[in-house]
Parts: sequence; C-alpha cells; structure tokens
Amino acid sequence: MKFRKFTNLFGLLIICLSTFFVISCKKGITEPDSSILTTDVIEKLQAAADKVMMEKSMPGLIAYIAVEGEGELYISRGVGNLATSEPMNINNCFRVASVTKTFTTETVLILADEGKIDLGKTIGFYLPEYSLPGKDIITIRMLGNMTSGLSEFMNDPVLSAAYYNSQGTAKFTPEELIAPVLNSKLMFTPGTHYFYCNTNTILLGMVIKKVTGKEVKDVFAEKIFRPLGLTHTFWPETNFLPSPYHHAYTDLLGPPNADVTYYGNSWGNSAGILISNLADLKIWAKELSEMKLLSASAKLERFKIGSPEAHYGFGLELYGNLVGHAGAILGYNSMVYSDGVRKITIITHVNTFEDNPAGFAFVEFAKILGYDLSGY
Repeated sequence: MKFRKFTNLFGLLIICLSTFFVISCKKGITEPDSSILTTDVIEKLQAAADKVMMEKSMPGLIAYIAVEGEGELYISRGVGNLATSEPMNINNCFRVASVTKTFTTETVLILADEGKIDLGKTIGFYLPEYSLPGKDIITIRMLGNMTSGLSEFMNDPVLSAAYYNSQGTAKFTPEELIAPVLNSKLMFTPGTHYFYCNTNTILLGMVIKKVTGKEVKDVFAEKIFRPLGLTHTFWPETNFLPSPYHHAYTDLLGPPNADVTYYGNSWGNSAGILISNLADLKIWAKELSEMKLLSASAKLERFKIGSPEAHYGFGLELYGNLVGHAGAILGYNSMVYSDGVRKITIITHVNTFEDNPAGFAFVEFAKILGYDLSGY
C-alpha cells in the first residue's frame, strides 16, 4: 500500500493549470498580512507544483495547503482523464490506499479507550483460532507500530496473481489475506525492529470486528466518519468510485499509461481500502494531529515511536511536528500530514504512483513552508 521507491515514469503531460486560493477573514475586520502564507510563499508553492509536474511526468496533481487563521490554498495541475483531457478537480474522490491505516489504528485506540481492546494483550488472545507465528508474543501495540516481525502477505505470488490476473476484480476476505502468513516464519523477534507490513493492519481490522461483532466499515462510520462529518469517505463495496472521481494510471502492467481506475482494492482491506477526497482529508489531517476523538493516554500511544529505526508511532508517521501517513496503490498516491503546533496541513495526491510523486510534491511544499525533511 505504501511505497518509497518506484520505477517506470510516464511521458510528460501537462494539460491544465489551475489554482484556487481562499483567504479566511472576519467580516468587517481587516486582517494583518499572514506570517506564513505570504504572496511570495504562495508563488513558490505554485512554482513547486509546476516543477513536480515537469520532473515526475505525471498525469495530474491536486493538493491542499492550509495555515489555520491565515488561509487555504488548493492546487490543481494536469488531467484526471487522459481519454477526455478532463482536468484534475479538487472535488474528486480517489483511493487513499495506506492512509486507511490511520483510520484503522485510531479505531483501535478508541476501542481501547472504551475498554474493549488492551494494547498490551497478544494477537493470540484476540484471535486464538489462527496459527500465526508469534501469536502469543506479538501484542496489539506491536501490530500498530509495525514491530511484530510478521511477513508481508502482499508478497505472496498466489494472491498477487489472483489480483492482477483478474484486473483487480478479485475479492479477498481478511482470512484469505493472512493465510500465506500462517505457516511463515517471523522476520525477527517481535518488538525488536521496525518493518512496514500490511499484514499488521489487516489483523487489527480482524480484532476490531472480533471485539465489536460488527463489520470494520460500520465501526469506522460509527466511531469516526459520523462524529467528524466525513461525508465523502467510503469503504467501497464494488470496484467503482463515487462521482466525481479521476482516473488512475500506471506503466507497470506493460503498456504505458494503462488505466487502472477500476482495479478494486479488496486486498487492501483495513490496511488500504478507503476512498476519500480533499474536503474530508483536510478534516482528517487535523484530527491526526489534534486527536480529539482520543483520550490523553491514547494520544500518548498514538505518538509513541515503536522502534528508533523509524518515524512510526501507532499507525502514524511522525516527522517532527508533521504527523500523518502516505498511501500508494496501483494508480493512486497520496500524502496526508498536519502540524498541530504550527497549525499547517499539507495534502498531496497524484493519479499515478511510480516513483512516489505525491511524496515528492509533499517534500517540495514542506521545504517551502520551513520543514526539514531530509530524512524522509
């Protein structure tokens, strides 16, 4: 779901440029000049978007950059549909891939606050029916901070073949997804190292269902979507996206710019299945830094790094005050981050995923806003 390095870049395509800027101000009161989103900074951000489009040769880009009390900047570049030349639209829905992990892990913490999940108990305690390696050692906390030592189910050739050969129409249950891991060996002693692994978050989804007796999508709706007013965030039941949406492209399947919009993501499940848009993600980004749905103790768990090898808390990436998560799946790439101290939000999304273009754009924007992400 999340990748750091990719190959096979697109040919250059920049068709439509449009930028939207909204400055918030109190009616009848002249606000002082912004200290961060100055005219000069806005121009640099716009130029950075052009630079990313040129250097990464991607179909389209949308982004949201905001400073609380100063304003919001929406950026749109390129096209959302190569067949029709329809421009990218800031209102479009798209697959957020591993950003889903932040919803799953926050739900686990909410249930922990309710006394339904103990982060210190083992996966074997909650799911004793599965012969997972290390099940009596691996805790819920280790699953959340990616230190379990479990192997990656997505590396299984049978599952991969089923997904790609069906053009993304194959449907997988969580039980089918973890099946390749049941007879595998641990990669390391649980709790000693960091290894980003989708298996961890699939298992957390299974625990959510076990302790609530409800489907994970319904628990998301009850605990997160409705309380925060997320009206454009969905757990899809089919391969289609709600309108408006843009198309997704990849070079990895052979022909260049192959349209993979309708490759569903049931194999992402609680690790990467959700669909959303910028309007909802800006609300969610703020929640990731402020944690209003969580207790004080749960907030501490959220930000507690699992291993010094990584910047990863409980389902959350931390780079200084910037917290959030990256997401990438065939044809879609997103970054959703917020700084609760400086009150800055940066969200980037690109409709291809080779070479992590949304991550590249995120770093460029963050530098302009004064962040040092040399370790990213």
